[in-house]
Amino acid sequence: MERNPWLRVLAVCALVVASIALGIGHATANASPEAAFSIDPAQPALTVQFVAQSEGFPEPVSSYYWTFGDGQSATTSTNTVTHTYPSASTFTPSVKETDPDGDSATATDTLKLSDCSVGGTQCTQSLSNVGTVQLLQFTGPTNPASQAEVNLLVGPYSFPNCDTVIQPAVAGTDTGFTGNLTVTLRYTTSYPGQVTTTCFSSTVSFVDAMGDTVFSGPLPTCATSGPVPPCVQSISTSGEQVTKLILIPPGDPKVGVP
Repeated sequence: MERNPWLRVLAVCALVVASIALGIGHATANASPEAAFSIDPAQPALTVQFVAQSEGFPEPVSSYYWTFGDGQSATTSTNTVTHTYPSASTFTPSVKETDPDGDSATATDTLKLSDCSVGGTQCTQSLSNVGTVQLLQFTGPTNPASQAEVNLLVGPYSFPNCDTVIQPAVAGTDTGFTGNLTVTLRYTTSYPGQVTTTCFSSTVSFVDAMGDTVFSGPLPTCATSGPVPPCVQSISTSGEQVTKLILIPPGDPKVGVP
């Protein structure tokens, strides 16, 4: 029996869209309404799907008012919306969530859409100095004959099976990569005891350190005889500054970081 199906598909997933989201730091339960959102893969190019979360509302959220940072907006009754941007740039999208009683909360994130240069064999895209995040960077191999794309997001989110509350987080989607990507995340934390845990939420299942097929939870440590990507390659700390290197295959999860 083949132990890990990712080994079979890595060579053919160059054009598959991947999404990763990672949780950062520490948060405590809050009874007040809180809003949050992340991004999922979408097509065509420069298109993202926003996925909202909520906590502390007396009633289920019934209205989501989205602004996308490019002068466009939308109102939905569900927690997802898809939007296509006019160009690759940095935007500040937000969502205002409201329940039937009029309770509301707003979340605002920073989103960077990037096209990789055609003709190169390697692409690196980064988003820096947003809140506690000093650097979020994706780098990996690309096909010089085709377009690759990276979308990066910094904002609040929560991660099932790892942390049940909304906390600072990062996310990214990629398409057009031909091999494993390295995610560099540098951030500051007031909770050094949380550093060894890297939480994630994935749109694609994979095998964790226990050999189980999962969509979310703590990300395992990379090992030569252990789990294949996605996994945490290294963690280093200097005072309150944390640097993590995370390895993901193309077409794999959406990831977040604590």
